[in-house]
Amino acid sequence: MIGRALRAQARDVGGDLVLLGAAVAALVISLPLAASIPSELADAPAGVRDTLTAPLHTVLATSAAVLAAVYGSFRYTVDRRDGVIAQRLMLLPRWAVLLVRLPTSAIGGAAVALVALLGGHVVLWATMGGIPLDAAAVGATLALGALAGLWGVGIGMIVQAHLVALFVTSLSLGVATLVALFWSAGAASLPLLAFLQTLGFDVTAVGLSTGDQLYGLLPAGLTAAWVLAAVGGGSLAFLSRDVT
Repeated sequence: MIGRALRAQARDVGGDLVLLGAAVAALVISLPLAASIPSELADAPAGVRDTLTAPLHTVLATSAAVLAAVYGSFRYTVDRRDGVIAQRLMLLPRWAVLLVRLPTSAIGGAAVALVALLGGHVVLWATMGGIPLDAAAVGATLALGALAGLWGVGIGMIVQAHLVALFVTSLSLGVATLVALFWSAGAASLPLLAFLQTLGFDVTAVGLSTGDQLYGLLPAGLTAAWVLAAVGGGSLAFLSRDVT
C-alpha cells in the first residue's frame, strides 16, 4: 500500500505547480531583502560583514517559513479541490495517502526555504562579494522549511477550504512577528519563533528581545508540541471527514 501511494505521489512531483509557485515567490521575496544590505559593506573586513549581515539569515528564514507553510497547505487544499484526494482514496486507504503526503510536504517546504536562502546569497554575492554560507545555516534553513511544510499541511487538512487555508496558515505563523512588537515574552512561545529558536536563528532580528528568549529544551519542546498539534489535528480531520 505504501509503495503504491509513494508512486502515485511521485507522479505529481514533475508537474507540481504549487511547489514551483512557492519557490518563485520565495525567490522574489529574498532578492529585495538581500539587496537592502548596503553595498558599502563590500569593503568592510570579513568579520564585520558577517556580523552586520547575520540578521539577514533570520529575516530570510522567517519569510521562507511562511511560504513553506503556505506550500504545505496549498499542496493539500489544491488536490482536495481538484478531486485528486478523492480519486486516490478510491484506490488506497486513507492512512497510506496520509503517511505519504506528510513527508512530501516537509520535503517541499524545505525546498522552498532553500530557494529563499540561495536567492538572498546570490544577491549578496553580486553586490558585495557574498558572505559565507556554512553547512549549519543551510541545515537550519532546510529544517525550518520542513517544519513549516508540516505545519502547513496540518492546517490545510483542518481548514480544508482553499483560500481560507491560505489566510489561516500564513497568519498562524506570521502573527508571531506582530505580537513581538508589543508582547515579546508571549511571542517567544508562538510557533514561528519557537521554530526559529529551536534551530538557533538570531531571533532578535525579528523583534524578540534577548531577555524574552527561550533556552534549554523549552523551545524544542514547544516546537514538537506545535507541530504535533497541527499534524495530529490535521490527520484526525483527514481520517474522519469527507474530502470531496
